[in-house]
Amino acid sequence: MKKLKRHNECRRTKSLHPNEHHQDENIKVVVRCRPMNVPERKAHVENVIKIDTTKKCLSIQYSTDRLKPRQPGKARRFTFDAVYGMQATQTEIYENSVRPMVNHMLHGYNVTIFAYGQTGTGKTFTMEGSQMERGIMQNAFRQIFDFKQKEKRHKCIVECCYLELYQGKIRDLLNVSRPTLFDTKAKLTLPCKGLRSVTCQSVEEIENCRKKGYKSRKTASTYFNDYSSRSHAIFIVTLKVLNSKTGKALIHSKLNLVDLAGSECLQKSNATDIRLKECCEINLSLLAVNKVISSTVAGKTYIPYRDSLLTQLLQDSFGGNAKTLMIANIGPAASTYKETLVTLEYANRAKKIKNAPNINFYREDRCHNEEKMREKYKKALEDLAQCKMDYEMAEKRADTLKNMAIKQMKDVAELLVDIGKVNQPNPD
Repeated sequence: MKKLKRHNECRRTKSLHPNEHHQDENIKVVVRCRPMNVPERKAHVENVIKIDTTKKCLSIQYSTDRLKPRQPGKARRFTFDAVYGMQATQTEIYENSVRPMVNHMLHGYNVTIFAYGQTGTGKTFTMEGSQMERGIMQNAFRQIFDFKQKEKRHKCIVECCYLELYQGKIRDLLNVSRPTLFDTKAKLTLPCKGLRSVTCQSVEEIENCRKKGYKSRKTASTYFNDYSSRSHAIFIVTLKVLNSKTGKALIHSKLNLVDLAGSECLQKSNATDIRLKECCEINLSLLAVNKVISSTVAGKTYIPYRDSLLTQLLQDSFGGNAKTLMIANIGPAASTYKETLVTLEYANRAKKIKNAPNINFYREDRCHNEEKMREKYKKALEDLAQCKMDYEMAEKRADTLKNMAIKQMKDVAELLVDIGKVNQPNPD
């Protein structure tokens, strides 16, 4: 009966992580092209992007709008894991590309989803959504808590942290009154030590954390965007699944939702003073990301993760043990041809990065076996100590018996001498 019970427990644990084998895999890269914005439509700017969703490819056509491409008149063609055109909805992108990634997180993998691209291409909208449409973050929250609600056999604990990187410093968006006291000389991982962690019981609670942090983000109106993010933001969701009876951990995974600030062309941005400083800091950190991508793809032994706080925090996402999805956001206009091409080239390079995802879980049967082995080891040590004591006692007893035997032999020898003297004939 006990064996059957243990077998059923083992089966229930296995159901949480169906694919237990580990295998290197490329990070997933999808591209999303936003619609023409109002200024572009008013100026009748040419659309240089053509998308084939069936073949998962797009092409960017050279425009004669005062641009100097390397190959005039020739379109550049790119293929990715998925491409989404101007009519793609938030739901479509989530269901097709994001839901499978979040599902991996629910089964023990660390997962990173990040939006990348030029400023004004819809990264924050993709990640955080709007009042009308939910973004990736809100949809992920719903998926996680749906899992929590349906998981009756085990106890699920959901925690969240929210940080931003602003001008080379880490700010806790859920505790903005706290000074930035993070040790940037030490190895940084997500979530950072010292960040406020909030345990959430529902979608509403975790959504309130997102809204609170979002309001604290550094934003400003720029030449490209009326509401531009001036920092990189990372929302971390941690999931712990425990055995409800024993309290032992089964899995411990995290989901990093990253909204990167957009790269900006300094000549076009007309930025001055604080906006110029922000722009330079954003571009430097994104350059560090690009260096890491290039070095990883090239197979170099040294990867410059420590060039930036951003790359340190995302180290596991580029060549590490996480499953990673990159959403490259682009614009269709000829006026941003150069910036769009740069984004596509980096996205094309990033899809060649190989990660080695690991499941972060504790098998109950493995824990049980380890506990039994520890008990056996402890008993073996106790038996060994007892044997040593018995041996030492036996050794002492043997020495005592040996001495007694020697003494008895001497006594016998003396007796034999005495007997010999007694048996000698009397000379009289």
